[in-house]
Amino acid sequence: MDNKRITAEERRLIYQLLKAERSRGEIGRLLGRSKGAVSREIKRNTGQCGYRPQQAQERAEARAKRPGARKFTAAMRVEVAEKIRKGHTPEIIKGRAALEGRPMVCKETIYTYLYAQAKGGDTLWTHLPRAKRKRHRRCPRQEGRGRGRIPNQRRIDTRPEIVAKRERIGDWEGDLMSGAPRTGHLTTMVDRVSRYTLVGRVGSKEAAEVNDCIVKTFEDRKIPASVRLTGTFDNGKEFALHQELSRRTGMEIYFAFPYHSWERGTNENTNGLIRRLYPKGSSFADIDATELARIESYLNDRPRKCLGWRTPREVFYERIATARSE
Repeated sequence: MDNKRITAEERRLIYQLLKAERSRGEIGRLLGRSKGAVSREIKRNTGQCGYRPQQAQERAEARAKRPGARKFTAAMRVEVAEKIRKGHTPEIIKGRAALEGRPMVCKETIYTYLYAQAKGGDTLWTHLPRAKRKRHRRCPRQEGRGRGRIPNQRRIDTRPEIVAKRERIGDWEGDLMSGAPRTGHLTTMVDRVSRYTLVGRVGSKEAAEVNDCIVKTFEDRKIPASVRLTGTFDNGKEFALHQELSRRTGMEIYFAFPYHSWERGTNENTNGLIRRLYPKGSSFADIDATELARIESYLNDRPRKCLGWRTPREVFYERIATARSE
């Protein structure tokens, strides 16, 4: 009988039996329903004043009037293919469409479609993120082993509390990504709140060259001094000249504890997105200004769930505009 909808009379009996303090199992046996069906009925239709048969019936009737699954139209399939090739995930596609008030099937329908197409030889699925990622150990190791110490470091635990709260833009996390041997490196600076990212290229890990690159990215993108507040880095020797970097950018510089990459999780996640474009072992030799702009667009114009499906660029410049108007 469970395959049939619960009736108004059954709801009245459920109400009376609950008042008599009968268990879900007993109610189910008396109604010829499973315990699970009774439990779902009570859970779905209980209001602030408890389970009431009239209210339960009205809720059930309202749900029955809802439209069925949205049709996956040809126009939607074209949009999905275009966005997937740009690196968007099904969840991003659905979330952004909802933000813009456009119809779109749910993310599970998109995944089902992609894998069904794959069976026919379509390669759209290859643009999805990897289903599994290699997990790295998170246990602390001997501090500074094999790396030496960077002088005059300020640790992350001395950083202002407001940085951890993500209440303002201008608190950046930085890193250096390496390409294949002798092909160069990428500097990445990510704003903790908006996830807005600046990417530059250097030929070596020399601290002075890395500093020049970071300063240049701030200046070339015309990032105001008012949103250069703090920078948090790992313990690589490429950041040994952090005091000079602080003087040139205006940022207060802090360092995560050794091998605590999760303390700079925003930057690590952003680097992971870049690795979708340039997997480990890829050459950075041919990355020029045009390609850097493409990488930044991929990162900054990509809707994010954590931003309510807005893009980092939208959030970053909206915050700047708001601050200027105050």
